[in-house]
Amino acid sequence: MLNATHQYQNDLAKFCRTGIYTPIPGVKEKNIGRYRNLIYNIVDDSLQSAYPLTHNLLEKEEWDNMVNTFFSSHRCQSPLVWKMPKELLEYMQESNHQLLHKYEFLSDLLQLEWYEVEIYMMEDKEVPTFTKEGIMSQDAMVLNPELSILSLAYPVHLKNASTIEEADKGQYFVCLHRESETSKVLFTDIKYPHIELIEKLSNEMTGFDDLLEIFQKYGTKEEATNALSQFLKSALKSNLILGFSN
Repeated sequence: MLNATHQYQNDLAKFCRTGIYTPIPGVKEKNIGRYRNLIYNIVDDSLQSAYPLTHNLLEKEEWDNMVNTFFSSHRCQSPLVWKMPKELLEYMQESNHQLLHKYEFLSDLLQLEWYEVEIYMMEDKEVPTFTKEGIMSQDAMVLNPELSILSLAYPVHLKNASTIEEADKGQYFVCLHRESETSKVLFTDIKYPHIELIEKLSNEMTGFDDLLEIFQKYGTKEEATNALSQFLKSALKSNLILGFSN
């Protein structure tokens, strides 16, 4: 059973979420509304920062209603403000929110935006020593370990959300990684051979010939060589692949 202090704290938290006031000893109703506005604005600002594309997509009324229903009906679990937006994604999916039916790609968009936050905020991972100087056709390569691969039904990483249509529905993969020098999160559109390549490099540092075997499953040797070379050059430039093993 809650003691009086805990009960008052719960009543205050409930008011902050719902705006429905239950008299609390020592609290003046005319002043407490400012406290709720402050907390609500912190939540709203945090969600806008985490989901700028979603905020731009939705009508103001849609955004405000979504935030208000989330804030009033969901009891956030994380004490960390930066993690709170993940609970909006979970709330939308678990409640099968009506906006997910109006915008069928919205779940993908929310996932993409949250993954960007998560990759940006992730703890630093240990990286093997490497050098930027090397020969791509000969030397083993070192993969950036600060990455994640996301499977999507809509190309929310490739197109402006407002232009996505039902005809765009399919199977897409995007690799998100944190650029080591700037901490900026970069997006790379990938397909099956790229996924296999990333998985292989995440397990062992290896070179061009071994990686070529992956790409040859999907085309001729010439096509595979060109596709692999192009991808590796781009990955080295973006720091998805950090460099070459010492």
